[in-house]
Amino acid sequence: MLSKLFRKSPAPIPAPVVARPKATDAPAKGSAAPARQAPPPPVLDAEDFGDEAVVFENISAEAASIVDEAAVYYANNMPDQALNSLLQYIQLHPESTEMQPWLMLFDLYQVQNNHRAFNELSLQFVEKFERSAPIWRSSAAVATTTQKTDSGLRNSVSMGNHLAKGAEIDKLCELVKGTGQVRVSLGALSSIEQSGCKLLCESLKGCRKKGRIVQLDGVESLIELIKKQLAARGSESVETDTWLLLFELYQWLGLESTYEDLAIEYAVTYEISPPAWETVKPDLAAAQEKSPTIKTTNSLELQDDAFRLHGVISESSQSQLSDLAAYAKDKKEVRINMADVSRVDFVAVGNVLGALISLTQDGKTVSILETNELIKALFHMMNVEEFAKLVRKKAH
Repeated sequence: MLSKLFRKSPAPIPAPVVARPKATDAPAKGSAAPARQAPPPPVLDAEDFGDEAVVFENISAEAASIVDEAAVYYANNMPDQALNSLLQYIQLHPESTEMQPWLMLFDLYQVQNNHRAFNELSLQFVEKFERSAPIWRSSAAVATTTQKTDSGLRNSVSMGNHLAKGAEIDKLCELVKGTGQVRVSLGALSSIEQSGCKLLCESLKGCRKKGRIVQLDGVESLIELIKKQLAARGSESVETDTWLLLFELYQWLGLESTYEDLAIEYAVTYEISPPAWETVKPDLAAAQEKSPTIKTTNSLELQDDAFRLHGVISESSQSQLSDLAAYAKDKKEVRINMADVSRVDFVAVGNVLGALISLTQDGKTVSILETNELIKALFHMMNVEEFAKLVRKKAH
């Protein structure tokens, strides 16, 4: 039932001892804290980056426990709890030289677009470790990456990490007035507002009525955001535009059965009739199926010969994993670039593991590039490196 989907609670946070028993065993009183394998600080100077496996080093059990805890909090979409865990550890251990909690904090601030906190942490980092801090990746750099992936399509727009009325929506509104195919990148979104939902819904509906082809890259990420917002806010009247956008996205994807389930939920919540399903032209729905393939087989393959995942990897991301399997079919060495992935949902880690296991069982060598430190810690905790090699970011 869709009601269960909207109102389910986050996946329970397992105690780190369950995931990696040896990492959190309490040390005997008076004895040295046991160590376990954990991600080391990556080389921070660009010229030292190389295409090589990340080597893990030993860190204390106490630090390992916090790293695992923060990774699982974040995977369950609880960034504030992850932030508090990491900050508390750093504040309570001023003499610690373990860098992993710091690096996770940097990436958490980056994902949250908190430039001010990032800069403050950078000053503390340089003073403490006497080395360069990680570099803030500006929105301009992200835009450059988006332009590379969309080089074959002039009519493209990225919604950035926050869906609201603004320059991105204005650009989309202008594009839909023109002609030709439009690509809308949604994979980087991490938050939404009603104003953005309303305008995006109206733009997509207008294109659909005209038969205008629109490719929705990273649509799974936006669907996941909408579901979680509906679950959190329930039947508040201000949520109507969010519901309507979800209806519209299901229209574009041709998901009539899922649309009908949502319609029942909507009718029960608001006690009014939901929007009626309208048959989508085959070429419009087909464009969504082709979208990930275009994204991963054009300039991206030429750039680093890697399959690029994007957005939040969740239960709704099975199409990305299916595309990965198709991409890897004729390859012995499979490279997966996760620079555009902000988070891997805890309930979806099993799906990712299943995809990696399937590839290795087919005799393929798998490498994962450019994961952020939060995902890297989660992967290490779940022993992902048994099936894939984590690779340092390549120099550019």
